[in-house]
This record gives sequence, C-alpha cells and structure tokens, in this order.
Amino acid sequence: MPEPRWVRFRARQAAKPGYSTAVLTVALLGLVASNFMVSVLAAVVGPLAEEFETTTATMIWVVLGPNLGFAVLAVTSGKLADLYGRRTAFLVALFGSMIFGGLSALAWSPLSLIAFRTVSAIFGSATGPAGVAIVAAQYDRGQRIRIMGIWSFFMAVGPVAGIIVGGPVIDQFSWRWLFVAQVPLTLAAIVPAALILPDTPRLSDVRFDRIGTALLAAGSTMFLFTVNRGPLWGWSHPILIALLVLTPLSFLAFYRQERRAPVPLIPVTYFRQGNFALPLASQFLIQFSYMGAGFVLAPLFLTEVLDYSATRAALLVTSRPGLFAVAGIFLGFVGQRLGERTLSIGGAILVALSTFGLAFMSETIGDWFVFSTLGVAGFGLGLMMPSLTAAMTNAVRPEDMAMAGGAQQMMMQMGTVAGIQILASIQVAREAASGVQGSFAEAFIVGGGVAVVGALFSLGIHRTR
Repeated sequence: MPEPRWVRFRARQAAKPGYSTAVLTVALLGLVASNFMVSVLAAVVGPLAEEFETTTATMIWVVLGPNLGFAVLAVTSGKLADLYGRRTAFLVALFGSMIFGGLSALAWSPLSLIAFRTVSAIFGSATGPAGVAIVAAQYDRGQRIRIMGIWSFFMAVGPVAGIIVGGPVIDQFSWRWLFVAQVPLTLAAIVPAALILPDTPRLSDVRFDRIGTALLAAGSTMFLFTVNRGPLWGWSHPILIALLVLTPLSFLAFYRQERRAPVPLIPVTYFRQGNFALPLASQFLIQFSYMGAGFVLAPLFLTEVLDYSATRAALLVTSRPGLFAVAGIFLGFVGQRLGERTLSIGGAILVALSTFGLAFMSETIGDWFVFSTLGVAGFGLGLMMPSLTAAMTNAVRPEDMAMAGGAQQMMMQMGTVAGIQILASIQVAREAASGVQGSFAEAFIVGGGVAVVGALFSLGIHRTR
C-alpha cells in the first residue's frame, strides 16, 4: 500500500539542508499560537466579575487555574510525548488549545469560562515539553543553549503580544473576540506542524506510570493549595498543617514508586545527576524570587506606595519581558562559548541583585532606576532559563527529553505560586512592625536571599562538552 502523499512530502522536507531551521520555525509558530492568550485576561478580572455577577476572588481563577493545572500536569504531558510520539503530542496540544479556546468565547457563566480557559491553557502549555524535545533533537548538544535562547525569546514574545493586541480588542469589542481569533491563529500553526515536524516512534510494550503520575499530582496539588491558602487562612490552620505533613509524604511515596516502576515517570537515576536535579532546584528558587518580587510586589509598591498610575507602572514593568527577550538574542552569539554553568550562575546573580535593588525603591528614586532594576532581573532569567533547559536535555537520554522539559516547567510554575503567595504574606505580616515601605523592603530582601540560594545550586551544574 503506497504511503499517503503528506507522508512523502514530510520525508522530502526532512532530506533538505535547512530542515532543522524549518522544524524550529514551525515549533515556534505553535509555541506563540498556544501561549498568546496566557495572561491576556489578567487585566480584565474586575470587569469579568461584573459581567458574570460574581466576585473578583472567583474570577481570578481564569488566571490561577491555567497556572495551577499545568504545574500539576507538566511532567505527565512531557512523558506522554516521549512515550506516544512528540509530533502527535504537539498536534494534540494545539488542537485541544484551539477547541477549548473557541469554547471560551461561548462561556455562559464564571465556572464555564474558568473551566474552558484552564483546559485550553493546559493543552497549549503542553506544547512546551514536546516542542523543546522536537527542536533539541535537531541540534547538537553544544548548540542547544543558542537554540533554547531563541525558544525563550519567542516564549516571552507570545504573552507580551497577547497583552498588546488584547487590550485594544477588549476595549473596542469584547474579550470574547480574542478567543474567536484564537481558532484561526492556532489552525495556522497546526497545518505546517502536521506537514513539517518529524515523527518520533511510539514505544510499544510500555505501561504508563499511572500510580507515579497520581502521587506526583497529589503532592504538587497539596503544595500549591497550601501556599495559595496560607495567606488567607493563616499558616497555623489545621488543614494546612495536615497538608504540610502529607505533601512530603506524597513526594516520598512518588520517589519509592519510581524506583520500582517498569517505565517510571521520572527515572530516579536522574535525581543523582547534577545537571538534572540542580537545575530543577535552581529554577524553583529563582522563579520564586523573580515572580514573587518583580511580578506582584514591585507593581503593587509602585501603585499603592508611590502612587504611580497603572499605565506608568505597566510601562516600567515591561523592562522585564523586554530584556528577557534581549537575553535570548544575546545567547545566540555567546551561549555556546560561555556554557550552561557560567550562564546559569550569572543569570541567578543578576536576579538576586535586582531583587535586592527593589528594596531601595522610594519617592526619591527615579523611573530609570526602577526600569533598569526590573530589567536586570529579566535579562538574568533570560540567560538562565535556556541554559538550564540545555543542561537538562543534555543530561537525559534522547527518549526522555520531553519529560525533562515538563519537569522544568513544573518547577517554574510551583516556584511562581510559592513566591507570589509567600512574599506577599511576608509583606502583609511585617507591615504593622516596619511600616508599609519597610515591609515591602523586607519582602524584597527575603526574595533576594532565595535567589542567592538558587545561584548556589547553579554552582554544581557542569558545562556540556
């Protein structure tokens, strides 16, 4: 039986000299299409609450739901891609993102919007582990820092473009039109992905580790729920104390399950490799500082303490994603020469210095100081993330690269939630004793200290030869 025409077309493309570049381009198109809507609704939580006649606390889940969901399922999506084919996983992720994105435009209640938006974002985020593995496999190990720098650039561009385009669309029309537009945008990424991206074989005679998946999901969910509820219920609440005990027990049970599983979700041997385990720890701690201090506390300080307008504060905060993207370009020139270890340490130190610098914000500090201080953190993270991704994909077997990408993204999400909740809790708790400005400074100092610990973990990362 002759092969289908589209299979022969893909085989011809794979034989061409520029095939690796074509794969990278198509994967980046899918990445942008899937993460375009990541943060576009964050600015309209209040109006959404009014439209659906509910509370802001309920409607904030259109932002929290996608982040929490993917933190729990990131490793699972990566492992499924490794087992059942990365191209298939990439296409399923895009298709699911498109379908549930379109359903979001038809949402009739807060629950329906939160559910459709969360499922759409989880599918879309699953393009990350599969896409990283597809692209990394096309390049030599030494080239992956440069390629992951390009990947990080477009990962930053998607949400920023969504905010830039989404604001006027929401003002002039409705938020629903953003999700209507998501359908043709994602479809435009699905077609070339189906025609260009290479197949990876589906592994036969393997059993997906359902028990390990359930234990990891349980531990992650309990951890995220604890840090989310802690500032609201108080950290001495009996339920939270119970979860603080059960969470490490769940992770311990997960580790024991992985030791005996025929096809583990994460082979435990990787946890003994510095270039796998240390990037995970460093990523969690740096994301804790970067998001907790710069994403939430810094804008809040500018608007609530320094009385900046929302527009003025937003313009200053754009230095972070802007310089994050610039770092991706920078890595294209020097990433391969400097190596993962140097870039990871340097990036972590820049995030720490930026977070400590935020503690000096006051009425006498000009906009340039705020803009540049926030930008230093963006540049530092932009150096660090691709380097950690390259270190991890180089440390694991080729058939486990999507799993490694999922593990990294899980730690990023968990660090984000922990940093936002814990640093905000510290600021509120210290306000009575240290005053408003002093409480923010103390929270920034704690965040900077956490980033220093992240830099120390990066010391153990080895350069890929």
